[in-house]
Amino acid sequence: MGTLDCVNGNSVMSHSVKEAVAVPAPCGVLDGGEIRDVIAKAYQMQGCGAVSELLRLSAALLEHCAYELARSDSRGQVSRIILISAELERMAGDAALQ
Repeated sequence: MGTLDCVNGNSVMSHSVKEAVAVPAPCGVLDGGEIRDVIAKAYQMQGCGAVSELLRLSAALLEHCAYELARSDSRGQVSRIILISAELERMAGDAALQ
């Protein structure tokens, strides 16, 4: 499991292979600590069942992101995000069958 650091106002998950995944600063719904807790719990999930659940969680987050983008003036990426979310849902279903 990696460690959480803060870089330029964003939380960053540093993996053992020295890659970094940026976690955007929250918009008031969750504070940075709550987001780090969710990410930490996700990294603790293991096994075949975890794959399906993590894919479903990712799809739900992307779907909500698309909804929020649609509410704003930034509609350009909404369709693409919805398609990615749908693909993650399909992959989660496939993973659940294995």
